Amino acid sequence: MLVKESMDKLANDQSDTMIGVLDEERQDLGGLESTLQEIVDDAATDRDSFVYCAICSNAIAREADRLEVSGSHDHHFSNPLGIQFHIGCFTDALGCTISGEPVAADTWFPGFRWRLATCAECHQHLGWYFEQADTFFYGLILDRIQND
Repeated sequence: MLVKESMDKLANDQSDTMIGVLDEERQDLGGLESTLQEIVDDAATDRDSFVYCAICSNAIAREADRLEVSGSHDHHFSNPLGIQFHIGCFTDALGCTISGEPVAADTWFPGFRWRLATCAECHQHLGWYFEQADTFFYGLILDRIQND
């Protein structure tokens, strides 16, 4: 229920915030890999509760981290070059590395800046990290992740 409440807050009032920790800070806090591995090991009997990188099968996020933004979990967008993306929104993606400076130009979510999100294991571009003050979410490209 807590995830649902967080999703409702983000969708209905973007001024409310979720706790946001930058990717570099998360990784410096004593082992992102071990934390992610513990989560995966704890749920080994329920592997369907995770989404994985379609290239290397690294655990990226939990299904429970699905989020509705602007009324939907999934969205279809085109970038300025006309490349189309079908993304799904997630509250967190511990298996991603965030890179680049926050960019406001060409954002798909008004008021949010974006940065690239890649697989922490194979470095495949998996989507974007969207941030606004202390609020954040991930937009993952759905054909680059898989459920197991």
